[in-house]
Amino acid sequence: MRWSIRSPLCAISLVFALSATGQTLQRSTSSPQGLDAELNPESARGAQALIGEPVPENVRRFHYVLTIDVAEIYDDNLTLAPSNRLHDFYTRIGPALTLGFGDTIVREENFLELYYEPDFLVFADHSNFDAVEHVAHLAGQYRFSRLTVGVVENIQLAETGDSQLPGYTGTIVNGVNIDTGGRRRINTYATHLVAAYDLTGKTFLSAAGDYTLINYPGGLTDSHRISGNLFLNYQYSPKLSVGVGGTAGRDVLEQANSNQTFEQANLRGSYTPTGKLSTSGVVGLEFRQFDTGSHNSVTPVFDLSATYKPFDGTSISIDASRATQTSADLLGQDYTSTQLQVMAKQRLLQRFTLSFMAGYQNLGYFGGLTHTVAAREDNYYFFQPTIDARITRFWFAGAFFVYRHNTSTFSNFGFDDTQVGIRTAIRF
Repeated sequence: MRWSIRSPLCAISLVFALSATGQTLQRSTSSPQGLDAELNPESARGAQALIGEPVPENVRRFHYVLTIDVAEIYDDNLTLAPSNRLHDFYTRIGPALTLGFGDTIVREENFLELYYEPDFLVFADHSNFDAVEHVAHLAGQYRFSRLTVGVVENIQLAETGDSQLPGYTGTIVNGVNIDTGGRRRINTYATHLVAAYDLTGKTFLSAAGDYTLINYPGGLTDSHRISGNLFLNYQYSPKLSVGVGGTAGRDVLEQANSNQTFEQANLRGSYTPTGKLSTSGVVGLEFRQFDTGSHNSVTPVFDLSATYKPFDGTSISIDASRATQTSADLLGQDYTSTQLQVMAKQRLLQRFTLSFMAGYQNLGYFGGLTHTVAAREDNYYFFQPTIDARITRFWFAGAFFVYRHNTSTFSNFGFDDTQVGIRTAIRF
């Protein structure tokens, strides 16, 4: 599982997570989400719920959203370093365009959606950190009589350090890559294919395939992951769906004798007891083999989430996951990543939204090569309160505070960082 942190921008909030365990998939015939659990980021129109504006019922077949977001941010540790900290003010300019055709809101029927955002970072005193980041997302779905297919392509070319980066791929968590540390360029390309086929009135098959390329300009280890899963699912009721299946994949690293193969046995389900509470999850065991033949590893994996909306304008979400990843920094080592994130939002007076987000991540390293001794462990946490206001129908403004801290048994990966910022956005 790669964690996607939802960046609460004033006018647009997009998130997509690809999981080696696979996400919960409900039947398109009975679930209001269709293939949404596999395909759906929070669309640009979903930002209306964030800022307190109701989503219109008469949705157009074709729509577009253009957002220009500008933020002024103070960062007291630009390089996420344990010592010799650099601080600076920087301006973040992020124009974003969303184009959608078809059922991009409910996503029961056919749709096609494209999102692109270039982000320009301009520093007041350290111009050598000036950068341009890119986030692109393409998603589509097509339904036949009994078969539904979909595709997602995500591209993220980003600098670590920027806590406000909207992301789909999950390579960077809240602006940080704990494994590599510091301030680095990370380019991620992820392709996701998904299909569901109705067998009977209550059973259906679902399958997914993924390819991810993670590129580290500057000498770290690039990696490729190819994986696929197949599930047999049973729709017990409109509120409950369960499934059993498996996942298999291959990690290919650009370093000698480091390639790996993995398989997972998985159970998954989703349960929506009321209109206010929804839960979903995948649990299983992963079996990993190293090409060196040195040893095998067995570890539990899971991907769990719950959302609670007790009142209009109030929402609370919890996400937890555990997965195995290959290290780009330490030769011949993997790590298990265990993560927890909590987010709460409250709309006030129809114009203001208060948000609070907090997360924790543990990285435990283990050797993949013969005689490799792994001694590194990291514990990272962050919290981020924000306030956003809808000034007019098209103009928004807000402020945020971010604190990030990592403790590592390797002292050069530990850091503290604080960011404070104000932002404004115009949406057309």
